[in-house]
Amino acid sequence: MIQDLKQIVGDKWVIKDEERRLYGFDGLTAVKGEPELVVLPGNEEEAIAVIRYLIQNRRKIIIRGSGTSLSGATVPVEGDEVVVSLSRLNKVYGIRGLEIEVGPGIANALVTKSCPPHLFYAPDPASYQVSSIGGNISHDSGGVHVVKYGPTFNSVVSVKVILANGNVEEIKPSPFLNPTSIFIGGEGGLGAVLRARLRLYPKPKSRKSVFATFNDVKDAGKAIIDIFKKGVIPSALEMMDRYSIIAIEKSRYRAGLPEVEAILLIELDGSEIQVKSEESRVRDVISENNGEIINPKEPEKFWSARRGAFPAMGVISPAYITLDCNVLRSNLPEVLAKIREISIKQNLYIANVFHAGDGNLHPLISYNPEDFDSFVKAVKASDEIEKLVIESGGVPSGEHGIGIEKVKYLDLYYDEKSLEVMKKIKTTFDTYGLFNPCKTLGGCKAYTKELKVLWEWD
Repeated sequence: MIQDLKQIVGDKWVIKDEERRLYGFDGLTAVKGEPELVVLPGNEEEAIAVIRYLIQNRRKIIIRGSGTSLSGATVPVEGDEVVVSLSRLNKVYGIRGLEIEVGPGIANALVTKSCPPHLFYAPDPASYQVSSIGGNISHDSGGVHVVKYGPTFNSVVSVKVILANGNVEEIKPSPFLNPTSIFIGGEGGLGAVLRARLRLYPKPKSRKSVFATFNDVKDAGKAIIDIFKKGVIPSALEMMDRYSIIAIEKSRYRAGLPEVEAILLIELDGSEIQVKSEESRVRDVISENNGEIINPKEPEKFWSARRGAFPAMGVISPAYITLDCNVLRSNLPEVLAKIREISIKQNLYIANVFHAGDGNLHPLISYNPEDFDSFVKAVKASDEIEKLVIESGGVPSGEHGIGIEKVKYLDLYYDEKSLEVMKKIKTTFDTYGLFNPCKTLGGCKAYTKELKVLWEWD
């Protein structure tokens, strides 16, 4: 097999030695595996040839991009998987009107940089500098601007995929159906994205940032609700609590953030008249909810601090679990208060930094990776938070995916019929279960002590 694959991609791009262990984990560092082999095709033709070869030989395949998944979606947990990294498929194939066609390995940030100066690509997860478009599509990633422009789903026009039977298809919407939706959020379990046509947006004529501090998390949560009640749809609406502020100000991302219970970062865009009108309404809401407007000298530093909140947690703890459960905006004040209670009860450092505009929570639950009991404690806290969100009408995942991290929450959220339909879709596309085994729907026999904690209820 190694010799056959080397003939397709060249000796340098088939990794069998110790270096392959670098592909045994992703952004969910709690679980590490070891692939049997790693292959890095250099173009679309090589990728198709490699994947077809592996399908024909019934080898398990994990499609990987930049490895920024926070749900363990690219971790080889069984040990006999072949990781096919599409990071070298990073071409821009063309721009036409308000559409750009790219390879799956291109970094999110490079899509906008490749556009004409009057256009931009809207989805921008915190890892946008490095996360790849293929991974963004596979997890329906969101980002800071999701509240106005929507997640990745809203910006995908069509995808070219290689299915689990080896066929290459271009999937695009019809007047009645949008079959791309099966692959957007499919977490690499139905095939591999080879190319994507993405929607671009004209840059707004005016853009304004408003920053507000609060001495009570509930007041901040109420302000978020009231902004929308005033008829304002911000282009971005983010929140950081006291614990995330402390982490940021101790790290290289420090921006002079005041140590308060919560900060809202609000961005408005559109015409100048629209932005001025919305800013006035937003300021009224902040005042009505006991907030205080602040005017930093370098506002962009505040946004950079928000984007750096995840890595900033490294100054607090060597590891953390990142959830991405979504809650109704109307329930934000209550849920945030209860997460703070869980943090105190479990004696855990839990920082909340999240996409407040669409209620996409990101509790960062710290633990010590050298202390297994510490990991168990963090997972128990995440279980409590997920149950709380689901009982409050929310969903277990908003953008990071199920991967191996949230498999046990599926039974908590979905009914039997829904799970049955999802399993039928998986087996229809991937009859032999070759693509990304053990992920999303579970059903894996491989068990480590970490997986046992993640997959089983206490």
